[in-house]
Amino acid sequence: MPFTDRSDLFGAVHEEGINRVVRHVMRQRPSLFNYATPFFRRRPDLLCTPIQADQRVIDAGNPLFTVQDPLPILGASVKIGLNFCVQLTDFQIDFHPGNTIALPPQLGALPPQRLALRFRACVGIDCPSDDVIAEHIREMELAAVRQGDLFAPAPRPRTRRMAAQSVRPVLANVTRLASPVTLATPIRRRFPLDDIAIDLDDLVLDPGSNEPRTLPTRSLICVCLEVFATAHFEWGTIGNDGKQYLKPRLDGIEIVDLQPTPMEDAIECFIKTTLRLGILPRLVVPMETMILDITSMLSDNNVTIEEKVSLRPAPITPQLPFNPAIEGDQLKAFINLVIEEA
Repeated sequence: MPFTDRSDLFGAVHEEGINRVVRHVMRQRPSLFNYATPFFRRRPDLLCTPIQADQRVIDAGNPLFTVQDPLPILGASVKIGLNFCVQLTDFQIDFHPGNTIALPPQLGALPPQRLALRFRACVGIDCPSDDVIAEHIREMELAAVRQGDLFAPAPRPRTRRMAAQSVRPVLANVTRLASPVTLATPIRRRFPLDDIAIDLDDLVLDPGSNEPRTLPTRSLICVCLEVFATAHFEWGTIGNDGKQYLKPRLDGIEIVDLQPTPMEDAIECFIKTTLRLGILPRLVVPMETMILDITSMLSDNNVTIEEKVSLRPAPITPQLPFNPAIEGDQLKAFINLVIEEA
């Protein structure tokens, strides 16, 4: 049956065309696929995967990644964190019958009217060395003492004389601790990190600051995994207004070779729940936005016609059970030309 026997107009896009467009977008807008702390503006070479950006993006000074706040050190008396990055690479899409992406056994064969997705995800987190941590322990202790942020405060003295006697050694210890380095005094020493020299003036811990500080980074611990997913589209209403919406639906997701298995299951469950309840509901498309009003377009160009002409998605019928249809390595759309009295 010819495609136009089921609708007035027919359009399709091949999976390879979409993959080429995505690869182009990844080079033109790398910040949509890379997320990292500000540190990597100076040291992009420490990212898990080099960012492949178009030279015009670099020449224009456009961002290579989306800036994120550091990972906070829980329980610290001042805001201090670790550098990290999240990068998405090697994106691919595959329409039924699924001859481009080899799905893992957990997802099985790609069912009819389904699409498959594959991408590589890399997560990198800084793990400070013992000597870097040792450089900051005294500052953190001093911050905890000054802010009274101790888990086990000293017992309250019973008499004024006992209080004076108990306070003296504490004040002496704090004085000795504060003498070589204080939070108000910049640290004028440079700390060599292999071929990096990081100025510790930038790392002075200010309890009153709202900006988190990061520990100096030598390298990242990077974990790169392949993620697979299957999905489809469906039409339906939302609420009681009767309007039709095109809805993306996630069928399954699999992270390959992540051990132990309970941790893999927990992460996959979190991702699926986030996508199904957080992201995909915001990607529904009302049919009204898919209607092309030809009459208005002609009117804008000083061409007037008596009828109202528009292009609309063809309705689902026994002859057209899927619209859009995912088959033959293509995403197909069936469209009707609707003519109404003005």
